[in-house]
Amino acid sequence: MKLNRLAFWFSLLLGLNLIFSCKSKKTTIKPNEKKDELVVERKNGTNDAFFNRIISQKNSSDVLSFLAEADYNDGKQSVSLSMDVSAKKDQYIFLSAKAFGIVNVARVLIQPDSIRIMDMVNRKYISASYQYMRNFSSAPITFEQLQNLAWANAMFDPKAPNTQIDSFGNSILLVMNLGSTLQRATYSKGLKSESVVLSEQSKSQEMRINYGDFKLVDGIFYPHEILINIQAEKKMECKFLINNFATSIKKDPQFVVPKSYKVQVY
Repeated sequence: MKLNRLAFWFSLLLGLNLIFSCKSKKTTIKPNEKKDELVVERKNGTNDAFFNRIISQKNSSDVLSFLAEADYNDGKQSVSLSMDVSAKKDQYIFLSAKAFGIVNVARVLIQPDSIRIMDMVNRKYISASYQYMRNFSSAPITFEQLQNLAWANAMFDPKAPNTQIDSFGNSILLVMNLGSTLQRATYSKGLKSESVVLSEQSKSQEMRINYGDFKLVDGIFYPHEILINIQAEKKMECKFLINNFATSIKKDPQFVVPKSYKVQVY
């Protein structure tokens, strides 16, 4: 199995929550508030309060776990992987990937201070800081943003004065200025994340995340289909179908690097 590894890992890391949607199966969560109430808030200039309400509606739990079938395609190469994902809030996100359900391909451990990857095909261990992510995107991505993705939330929480409010149809659109990057986050009337788009005009690149097939599990409306599209020098797509979602884990993951692996530190 030969892949463009940088593109592959980037799509995996940015899709770590791993949850995207087919439009044909997309569902809308019932609203908690009426549309006219949202308009009143905006007219009264209480955007901070509205943003706080959105943040309060984020998916949240101490831990989560799920299995996923992931299909990656960049137009030249495609691969299907089985993934086992677990996460503990503010501590780690762990991903184990297998091909054909039996061949170990990779393990990824994301922590607040580092991203660690075991490339088990090429017998390499990669340790990277979050500054290394800037080689792929100028967006200020940290553990917080990847954790938001793991819980199927928008990557960046809205805040004033950098966020503008708009709405259309059955959705609410928030546009957040991150300097060289714009985040366009779409929410249902129940203030649940439906899609996220990160755009970098200077680099003519974009990452689009769609959440769909929402199911209520352990009190969380979690999408069971996730689609990530990346438009950059090349086009990449990674689709995840989620199953066995739970807000519990049996034990913390093991991440032991064999001494024979080549080490790369960034």
